[in-house]
Amino acid sequence: MSGLLKIIDGTSRSPLIWFVHCLLRLLSLPYRLVIYWRNVRFDKGHRVTRVSVPVISIGNLTTGGTGKTPMVKYVAQWLRDCGLRVTLLSRGYRAEADQPNDEALELERRLPDVPHLQNPNRVESAQVAIEEFAAQILLLDDGFQHRFLERDLDIVLIDATCPFGYGRLLPAGLLREPVTALNRADVAIITRTDRVSAE
Repeated sequence: MSGLLKIIDGTSRSPLIWFVHCLLRLLSLPYRLVIYWRNVRFDKGHRVTRVSVPVISIGNLTTGGTGKTPMVKYVAQWLRDCGLRVTLLSRGYRAEADQPNDEALELERRLPDVPHLQNPNRVESAQVAIEEFAAQILLLDDGFQHRFLERDLDIVLIDATCPFGYGRLLPAGLLREPVTALNRADVAIITRTDRVSAE
């Protein structure tokens, strides 16, 4: 990622890197169009499924880590301590068919009594959580862009060290969506504040 950051941060004076940077900015235009139409359809309720229990989503606007795993762990633990049967739903990025990914293993270690379902189709895993685990509330990990499943609370984490991904959409920046997507969020939490100065 560090090599890519040298290209997208726009600070290098290398002609080759400048050329690649401009190319990435051009490529971000069709990405922007796809995201726009995708969100228009979701805003109209197209292919959005509501399940019978509340859903809380924890996600972000940018690629890379923003501290989602500790936040998911904290919220899941709090819900569990409130006496609710909570189930975690995640996409299972980089997970093998018979082996969960590192994030799932970490959550399983910290919350061994909280079911964690990994499935790219989170509407399907939500139904499994309700029917097989009698879940009373669902926690959607990295769910801000996964809008197929209707949620009751959208929590977005913002990394203080690079809050808006250089202000550009992928692949020219780190933004998954335009910053205006924050209008959908119910709660925004700034993370990694210890890594930046008070100024």
